[in-house]
Amino acid sequence: MKNPFTIGIVKEEKFCNREKEIKELKSLIQNGQNVVIYSPRRFGKTSLVKRVLKDIEKTDKNFVGIYTDLFPVSSYQDFIEFFSKAIIQSVGKEVDKTFFQKIKNLFKNIIPSFTVKPDGSFSISISINHSLSLETLLSDLFKGLEKYLNKNNLKACVVFDEFQEITTLEDSKKIEGIIRSYIQEQENISYVFVGSRRKLLVDMFTDKKRPFYKSSFLFPLKKIPKSEFVECIVNSFKKTDKTCPKKEAERIYDLVDGYPYYVQKLSSIVWDLTEKRVSEKIIDNALLTLIKMESIDFESIWINLNKSEKIVLKNIAKYPDISVFSKEFIEKTRLSIGGIQKAVNSLTKKDLIEKEDNIYKITDPVMAYWINKS
Repeated sequence: MKNPFTIGIVKEEKFCNREKEIKELKSLIQNGQNVVIYSPRRFGKTSLVKRVLKDIEKTDKNFVGIYTDLFPVSSYQDFIEFFSKAIIQSVGKEVDKTFFQKIKNLFKNIIPSFTVKPDGSFSISISINHSLSLETLLSDLFKGLEKYLNKNNLKACVVFDEFQEITTLEDSKKIEGIIRSYIQEQENISYVFVGSRRKLLVDMFTDKKRPFYKSSFLFPLKKIPKSEFVECIVNSFKKTDKTCPKKEAERIYDLVDGYPYYVQKLSSIVWDLTEKRVSEKIIDNALLTLIKMESIDFESIWINLNKSEKIVLKNIAKYPDISVFSKEFIEKTRLSIGGIQKAVNSLTKKDLIEKEDNIYKITDPVMAYWINKS
């Protein structure tokens, strides 16, 4: 029997609720609105937006969804390459007799080349004239796409996943300004900006001094309600001839604070360890396995933190109910109030901590377990 729990991009049949979010996001995109989707990493943002694009494409043959992952971006040339590839793949969809006609003269200065694989799929390589300016290349991209859509009476939604990563580029301010200048004039293209480093992303759209100020709807992605996720867990076990009592499903949810990725992953491990019926002991063992599995990721994050950040993070994990600016916290960390403030600001920007009910907590609940066990 196949494990029913999904760790990566969630397919339509395995979606746990999100009906309200799907409906709202569809409406915004179909009405040509630009949207900023933000949440901690692994909350299901990418699965959600890909599901919405697919649903719209099913019902509207004149709609094109264009998904671009900007997480690996390290230069404006990367941005040009990733975005142009995404446009070509979405416009072409499949390699058939009309493919090369569709993408012919799509861009003036960006030259694609293709390698067709035996299974009919293809890989794309992009050649860019590096003597051309950033403005010229971005203009080529945005105008080329708009021209194609107008010519074929199409509408599109462009998704920039992990959009906040462009703030790390040398030309970030210029890129922000150029992109904004094009998207505010395009009537047949909506844009969805997705990100998990929430402060960086939200600041781009709420800071009066930034080009994207008030250009898009803010769409925070929340946790899936406990009752709905618990029902999904119980039913998934039942469909595979195993039993997970409601009480144990609630415990799975609570142990990882309703964090969607971890609810799925912990449930998956519990399922693997269960022969017939889930028990408290099985869940305990599964949680230890989960912490161990995630440790490599946490170690790579930890090694890049400075001493003050590590001290603050350790003490937030150990004393989750104490205010970081209280006398008690200062005494425990032996840091100055200024040192704590600096560490808190940095950890917030990195999305490692967040403020909830006026108390800072570690964003990733499993990382909190890992820190306390270290």
